[in-house]
Amino acid sequence: MFSRISGSFYRTAAWRLTLRSTIVFAAGSAAVFAVMFVLVAQAVRERSDSWLIGESETLKQVTLSTPEDSLHDRIVEEVAELATQEVGYDAAGHKSSNNIVFFVQTSAHQPPLWVGPGDSADFLEALDRQHLQERTPVSLKVAGWSFPFRVVAADMSPGSRVYLGLHDSQATTLLSRLLLRFILGWLAMVGIGFFIALLGLRRMLHRVDAITTAAANIGTGDLSSRVAAGTQNDEVARLARTFNNMLDRISASVNQLRTLTDSVAHDLKSPITSVRGTLEVALSAEDENFSRELVASAIENLDRLSNVITTSLDLAEAEGGALRLHVEMIDLAELSSRVFELYAPAFTERGQSFEVSVAPVVRAEVDLRLYTRLLTNLMENELRYAGEAACIRVTLDADDTRVRLCVSDNGPGFPPTLLGNLFQRFARGSESQGHGLGMAFVSAVAQAHQGSATARNNNGAQIVVEIPLRYSPLNHAGESAPAAFQEAFG
Repeated sequence: MFSRISGSFYRTAAWRLTLRSTIVFAAGSAAVFAVMFVLVAQAVRERSDSWLIGESETLKQVTLSTPEDSLHDRIVEEVAELATQEVGYDAAGHKSSNNIVFFVQTSAHQPPLWVGPGDSADFLEALDRQHLQERTPVSLKVAGWSFPFRVVAADMSPGSRVYLGLHDSQATTLLSRLLLRFILGWLAMVGIGFFIALLGLRRMLHRVDAITTAAANIGTGDLSSRVAAGTQNDEVARLARTFNNMLDRISASVNQLRTLTDSVAHDLKSPITSVRGTLEVALSAEDENFSRELVASAIENLDRLSNVITTSLDLAEAEGGALRLHVEMIDLAELSSRVFELYAPAFTERGQSFEVSVAPVVRAEVDLRLYTRLLTNLMENELRYAGEAACIRVTLDADDTRVRLCVSDNGPGFPPTLLGNLFQRFARGSESQGHGLGMAFVSAVAQAHQGSATARNNNGAQIVVEIPLRYSPLNHAGESAPAAFQEAFG
């Protein structure tokens, strides 16, 4: 069981991301520590090299200035011993055996002068193998010594040279300890960083996993699952809120679909039954004229039924963001006048007066088919609900940016219970015989053209539709026209 848990853990994104980030951090911090160590080692070496160069010049001057007599070697040896004692104490002033100095004077005519530890043979052999340049310190490996000496040479005359060497084991030990501490500190930093990053990523990805679990638990019958967004305002919190908003929209769309199917099924059942009954009576009737009248009535009912279905499908497309506009520049004044002329006889027949005030020219970019249906829906609404002997007034004008269409009457107005949701699907008054789709379609068309539709009671009913003169593929919020549909019905 533990192996299965461990195997699943190593396959998680938290492990992979933590491992990758730790490798990058480890490489970067190792490079920083390496540079720091090199700089410290270089500073320590420059300190000893500076002392070597200075002392070698001093010994050179002493050797050159001392007369070639019996006291020459003694004087040079004493000066060299003084140089040895100069670095023979630690930082606290105590005698130290860590720093060892040797001095060699070579000459073509005399044996070498040696001041230093032990026998000079190994040192002279190492010096013979190493070709030193003057005033250039180098590392010299001497047999029997674990650490190399730093050695500098100073030329006095052809065939004569002095060498000064320093075995600074204290500095070498210090650098070794410093390197060890750098390595331990680097390991500690990498380890602590790894676990902190792992815990942080696991906590963050746990929130992502909660979103995945919520998405996996969503069923077609249950859309109530939501993800806790938390109090943070980071990317995961925004993802959770976006996911919850998506679930809200899906839930609203499903509820609207259920309402649509239920309402359409209810509203279409009676007309279909009526058409079927009418056609059955027409088939059984012996009077040919009566049968024709029944068939004509059935066709009229089928036309109304077809209009309901077409409008319902258009609204469903609008809510789903699938309705596409085919806009073109149209003179709305001319189009509106033709539609109003077609309805004028119907208003006269019902005893209603019809007043029209249309600007001479109102050119705007609209979808001809949809805008024509918008006008007919408004006229049908007035015919049905303004009441007999009502006065209907229609005005159409425009300014520099928008078209304004106002339809009003002096009838009973909208019922208070209907006014707030007039433009919603299947919204009907208590005495309405319609399907509640006409005004919803008017609002949908206005929204599709990046405009709006409003209604109020002003000594009767008043509906105002406003749309811009120019249609833009994107509205002011950067959404597409289908998205505006969805907002109107969401």
